[in-house]
Amino acid sequence: MAGSEPTTLARRMLSFCFAVLVSVILLTLALELLAQIWGWIALIAVLASGVWLAVKVRQWRSQKW
Repeated sequence: MAGSEPTTLARRMLSFCFAVLVSVILLTLALELLAQIWGWIALIAVLASGVWLAVKVRQWRSQKW
């Protein structure tokens, strides 16, 4: 860092506030996107669980004989 001026407390606080603002905006956008697709995600999870359960039941029934 030779030749560069040291950052002041005000500059660091401004950078921190800007980072928090950007983080809040990105989190809001992510939550809006998730709100639009959460139903599909839940449906896929239920279908995958049903298929897994059917496979396990079939394996269990075939091992009994």
